[in-house]
Amino acid sequence: MRVGNHKIPSRGDQVEQRRNGIRRIGYVWYSDQLQVLVKWQDGKSSSLRIGRDQVSIRTAADDDSRSLNESRRRTDALSSE
Repeated sequence: MRVGNHKIPSRGDQVEQRRNGIRRIGYVWYSDQLQVLVKWQDGKSSSLRIGRDQVSIRTAADDDSRSLNESRRRTDALSSE
């Protein structure tokens, strides 16, 4: 579902929020056209406002590319030693 230019995540979607250089990952517990309730991996929860709080919906492709980048960094670090 979309509201204006913003896609609303569905229950169960994994989302990511970047704020002040910190990345948080969580799962959507509830969403409607006004708010999204997210349970974060650190055990906290937040009610985010659509259009005000920046959050992106993660996909399997995001996880694959992150895993690949982390593997490359580890390989580079080992080869430079």
